[in-house]
Amino acid sequence: MLGAVAHVGITVPDMDKAIAFYQDVLGLKVIGDFSVEGEEISDMIRVPGTKVRSVFLRNEDDQRSAPVELLCFDESARQGGQPYEGVTHNGITEIAFWVKDIDQTYEALRSHGVEFYSRPQTFSLEGYGTAKAVYCKDPFGTTLELMQMVKD
Repeated sequence: MLGAVAHVGITVPDMDKAIAFYQDVLGLKVIGDFSVEGEEISDMIRVPGTKVRSVFLRNEDDQRSAPVELLCFDESARQGGQPYEGVTHNGITEIAFWVKDIDQTYEALRSHGVEFYSRPQTFSLEGYGTAKAVYCKDPFGTTLELMQMVKD
């Protein structure tokens, strides 16, 4: 029924700050930037008069990966719906990224002031091998997971 993941959407309150983090700190490349308004988007999120800016970013080295979509709704959309209903509230549960060297990535992101929950942890994934993973936060509190397979 479902195909591959098309993208992961993260609603943010400040698009410039979000782009700076996902592009300048995490190294993703902007592959699309546009605004949408009108009846279709208003109907889709159930808030009349909605305007949203949508920016897509992707890892430049892996064109097969699903892009991240940053969504920034105008103030009327955030105020118009039920609190924390639909896509107009900030964040998602988590988005995970594969990295080549988790320890190096961890140190590089720490030097940019990124808040981590812990140091990278090692897990045995029965049937899959061994992985290292760590959680951190983007500027708006969305949890990001960094993962590296270290043994097959």
